[in-house]
Amino acid sequence: MQHLHPSDYRVMPWKDGGGSTTEIAIEPAGASLSEPFLWRVSSAKVESSGPFSHFPGRARLLTLLEGPGLILDIEGMGRQRLKHPGQVVAFAGDASVHATLIQGPCVDLGIISDPSRVKATLEWLNLGMETTTLTVAPTTLLFAPSGPIRVDPLGVELEPQACLRLGNSPAATEAPGAKLGVRASFGTTPLVLVSIWPLKTP
Repeated sequence: MQHLHPSDYRVMPWKDGGGSTTEIAIEPAGASLSEPFLWRVSSAKVESSGPFSHFPGRARLLTLLEGPGLILDIEGMGRQRLKHPGQVVAFAGDASVHATLIQGPCVDLGIISDPSRVKATLEWLNLGMETTTLTVAPTTLLFAPSGPIRVDPLGVELEPQACLRLGNSPAATEAPGAKLGVRASFGTTPLVLVSIWPLKTP
């Protein structure tokens, strides 16, 4: 288990140099974007319209965290509107994508993964103070955009912008198939759930 804080994240230029992104986690740890990384979870503040970087051979999932959203013109898919937290847009990293701000800057969160080696999903949960049960995947990341979120039976509270990464642990509470209980510490609070499964190879 890794309890990651904003001070642990890496801030770096976009691959095409048009902005910056905050890398929350990458596998293998410390990999660069020029290396054959397995997956990467990151958040970006989009302050102007423009093209997305290309990631050949990768699959991408994107959701909106803050702001009025984006219009995405995606090669082979047409126009997609990312306007509400909870919407997830999936597209190929090879595709040409142009993003147009709908009404000002916004913040997104996405995962880039190697679809030949892993299957990744991205879900937005609106949590209340009653416990919601989650099933642990081989690699699971819980990101709290605005926190705080309580995670039991691990006894962890995620503060705003913190992330809990589970995987590669013998602990029964973190093993694939284990159950976690998540809830907001007060009110209604969002949680982003990233689940990653390795694909069987011949």
